Amino acid sequence: MVGGPWNDGLAPKRGSGMTGGVIQLVQRLIPGGIETLALELSTRLSGENRVLSLEWSNAQIIANWPAMAQAPCPIEGLEKKPGFRPEFVLALARRLRELRPRAVVAHHIGPLVYGGFAARLAGVPRFIYVEHDVWHYEKARDERLASAAAFTTRPRVVAVSDSVARTVRRIMPSCKVEVIRNAVDTERFRPGDRQAARAALGLPQDARIIGAAGRLEHIKGQDVLVAAMAQVPDALLVLVGQGSRAQALAEQAQALGIAERVHFLGQRDDMPEVYPAFDIVCLPSRNEGLPLSVLEAQACGLPVVATDVGSVREGLCPGIGAIVPPEAPDAMATALRTVLAMPAAGNPRDFVLRTFSWERLVADYEGLLGPQRP
Repeated sequence: MVGGPWNDGLAPKRGSGMTGGVIQLVQRLIPGGIETLALELSTRLSGENRVLSLEWSNAQIIANWPAMAQAPCPIEGLEKKPGFRPEFVLALARRLRELRPRAVVAHHIGPLVYGGFAARLAGVPRFIYVEHDVWHYEKARDERLASAAAFTTRPRVVAVSDSVARTVRRIMPSCKVEVIRNAVDTERFRPGDRQAARAALGLPQDARIIGAAGRLEHIKGQDVLVAAMAQVPDALLVLVGQGSRAQALAEQAQALGIAERVHFLGQRDDMPEVYPAFDIVCLPSRNEGLPLSVLEAQACGLPVVATDVGSVREGLCPGIGAIVPPEAPDAMATALRTVLAMPAAGNPRDFVLRTFSWERLVADYEGLLGPQRP
């Protein structure tokens, strides 16, 4: 999730250049952890940087994510049509030649394929591919496509966790893989005033509140969490996010007789002000990489109950919170009740400060990206 005030960052007219800049390339600029990381990197790396979205126009991006009307860096929707479009490689290469970046950083398979070939055609000095999760490689087609694209374009590969790195090294044996863990802005995400946060959100002051932030989609597992809440009496669930499963989740809560204990906040771009309203945060995902929401919540001093998927275990503070199997509402309910009842055994913020700092992440990326172009 993304929050905080941003300066006007709408893309300049096409044809304008960059000075030693870095391009972050995403499939579609929508609210999410990958996109948040790309935006944050663009604001923190040296040079004149921007985020390019393969799909959608700027107007579509802003309609779907209103905060992008004041993005933290220039954004640009390239309007690729749906489906596999090999001719788009040439269009992207032309745009890269106009922008003359020192590096392109691609996030996920679509940007790897299109960005890798386009960057080589455009003569971009450095091409970096960032792998955030590996569950999509369960599809043999994705694995073959990523392997072939990596073998042909030879990117430097970044994995966000050790577990991701192990899989990527198997799929992309010709590429050097470096682990650079995600980061969170601990100045923005920090413990806050619980009473004030609850008052601002219209939440009761005396309730035990479980928060969950993420797109309301099947893969994020909110239905498992709603099912678990039927076994967690006298607690409220607050779901932050929007998506195609919103109505189904509301109907599920109604059928379980807990509708009055499940609140939907919708999409929020002020999560640093929202997290302090919670007692704990739950991540019920069926698949994940190394999710930013887990790091953000812990930076705010909150314990986390999360499913043991992807690289989530690597992002949890040892001894605080709990980790449970996916698709297991009974186990999740037990963990939620236990964490709600126990006194804090420490401060997960200290773990985040030690392990997931932006200073470390930026230094690692700068080492990969090379010097600015004159």
